Amino acid sequence: MTDLASELRDIERKLFEIPDEKVAQLTLLIERSRALVLSVAVANAALGTLRPRLVKTRPPRYLTLQRVFCHPFEDLLVMGEEGVKPFGRISRSSLAPCWEFVLSCLDAAAVKQLEASLRASPAPDIGSGQDPRIPRLGATLWKVASQRLREELSLAAANPEHRAVLVDKLGSEAALGDLTDMTCLLELAPEAEKLREAMSPKPVGRLLDEQVEEIKQTYTDVATSGKGMPGCLIAVVVARLTDGFQALPIFDSLGELPTGIDGMKPGQYVRAMLSGDSKRFFGAVTRTDPTKIDDAKVADMVGDFVSLIGRLKKDGMAEGPQPEMEAASRQLKDMVRIGVLGGIDEKVLGGIDAVLSLPPAEEGEEAKKAVFDAKLEAENRVYALQRVARVATEIGADKDVSGAIKQLTSQIDNTGNTLLADIKAGKLNGEGPEAARTKLFAAVRMLELVAGSQYANKLMKDGMAAIARMPQA
Repeated sequence: MTDLASELRDIERKLFEIPDEKVAQLTLLIERSRALVLSVAVANAALGTLRPRLVKTRPPRYLTLQRVFCHPFEDLLVMGEEGVKPFGRISRSSLAPCWEFVLSCLDAAAVKQLEASLRASPAPDIGSGQDPRIPRLGATLWKVASQRLREELSLAAANPEHRAVLVDKLGSEAALGDLTDMTCLLELAPEAEKLREAMSPKPVGRLLDEQVEEIKQTYTDVATSGKGMPGCLIAVVVARLTDGFQALPIFDSLGELPTGIDGMKPGQYVRAMLSGDSKRFFGAVTRTDPTKIDDAKVADMVGDFVSLIGRLKKDGMAEGPQPEMEAASRQLKDMVRIGVLGGIDEKVLGGIDAVLSLPPAEEGEEAKKAVFDAKLEAENRVYALQRVARVATEIGADKDVSGAIKQLTSQIDNTGNTLLADIKAGKLNGEGPEAARTKLFAAVRMLELVAGSQYANKLMKDGMAAIARMPQA
């Protein structure tokens, strides 16, 4: 394991020096080996190392029948809670039992024929946006699988004993709910694929007018055709958006069109999905260990949390996830206390001190790098502090954060005044004006980041005046 970890670090360092073809070969090898040699955790770690390059290179994925089967609903996959069916989403934990059940329902000879066709089909070129093998093989697999699954689900709905057997095979009621959603997407696979293509590449930041019209028209066509469960197409749209709230006005405008769920309008379907997604986000925050997350990530999570609750409140949706929201807020306050405020005096003042005690030039590049790293770490911590400060009231951390800023301002101000006194007393004459300026700029920079320019300007003005009176080299 140590050797593999070392090799992965070496790959990471040389990631963008590796030819595209090698990246593609390595990716395919890892994916082929995942179920045979490598553990899932090790394979995922390897793919995670390659991910920055995969985004650039886009090598063809190792294709399996299971991946073809999952394609129409892969955007909906989430890490769900044990035994809980996420609305409009499908738990990843349901994939294996559902796929095994699908295989048991299909004709073995037909499955072998599809697998043979898959092996014989050439992979797309590196960088291709589409894999033509998926729609070609999917057209057969999705149709046959959805028909057989619908038969099983209809029988389960009419016969409690058959339902009990099905739940036992899948492992839980939640998995049965996920299988139902999978079936609904497979039945509308052509329409789902049409929406995916219109909203590619994922994730979609801001919808264009033509995309909005495509979404409305596709949904209207399905909803008025009496075919399948139209609501699952709403799930595809929301899942491909970075901001799912964009879907609200689109589906609100579709009024009374059916979703396939009695009494639920399209706009209500979106709200139910957003509420469920919010609960999962809040749950993920609550489960995060405050001691294992860095300051920048804490600031990101606080910003995302505040943005999300703002949208929920604006659209009158905050009541549903209220308990989860409050638990996440308390957890974020702990994260701020530990990850942002914890040891901040030492980090920030340490960064200034590193510059104030610059090593002699003969100590070389390593010593200079240590100073640069300390200064960078200090600045990053202050950036995180200021990002949190802007929204700290929303998580009840405003007093802690404002207290830290006030204390830091005083400490940096004292450090700056001490430096100023040393310049005036001639203690830096031996180092020269340039070294004095470097040290002054470090103190001014940090004071400006923490307290603002109104505090930093005076130190800058007084410091430059004092340096101007130093003996010139």
